[in-house]
Amino acid sequence: MILHQDKFETYIRAEGVGQNDRIADSVKSYVSYLNSVSRHLDMSVTPSTLRTPENIQNICLKLAGKVSKKTINNYRSAMKQYIAMIERYSL
Repeated sequence: MILHQDKFETYIRAEGVGQNDRIADSVKSYVSYLNSVSRHLDMSVTPSTLRTPENIQNICLKLAGKVSKKTINNYRSAMKQYIAMIERYSL
């Protein structure tokens, strides 16, 4: 589960995530990445569980061995955007 998923989707549409990304695909991908983190670790993605770079690091360490390094990097990118959204909307 992703708390504030609607705001996250709005944020990704407004900000984009990379030079070569198509915004519509980015929204679907980033929501999927965060949902996968939630599923793999049986946790909700919320401002209290994902607020700092240290949270990202700890989550990535827990994911090691469960998914590939490339997948972790994708998840990391989505988590960074979630934190940026939290900061933008003061959540």
